[in-house]
Amino acid sequence: MQLTPEQERYWRAYLAVSPELHDEGRSVVAGAPGNDEIADRLIDLYLTGRKTAGSGLVEDYLAAGDPLPQAGDHWIALDTRGRPRCILRTTRVETHRFLDVPERIAVAEGEGDLSLEYWRSGHARFFATHLEDWGLSRIEDATVVTEFFELVYRADPDDGTT
Repeated sequence: MQLTPEQERYWRAYLAVSPELHDEGRSVVAGAPGNDEIADRLIDLYLTGRKTAGSGLVEDYLAAGDPLPQAGDHWIALDTRGRPRCILRTTRVETHRFLDVPERIAVAEGEGDLSLEYWRSGHARFFATHLEDWGLSRIEDATVVTEFFELVYRADPDDGTT
């Protein structure tokens, strides 16, 4: 995925304050978390440190032809207006069957009441309309991939730093 000029400037601003890094060979993607309804809310959770993980389905990655996340990947989180708001770095990746996801993942995702029941319900609703596209008949058959991450950069795109 090619970064837009604005996203490229944001990435370069991060590299400028992180001299130990260089971008050769690093995976950098940009995108809005979730969907337009929840993207800004999720970004607020990243910025406050409450959300330190996010989950998707392996079947979604495979159907899209996208590589699975790996430790060391970077992600430029975009708000609902498409503006970069922060950069997250993946520190660890775990996979689990949907029904075997441990409660610690629900807590790390930082949403709702932090319970596994809330996590399962929300993710089942979010993915329900796509299951058939991914060759699944039930969410219980899905394989969840969870990225644990750290916030490594934040700058308001309107403050002149990008």
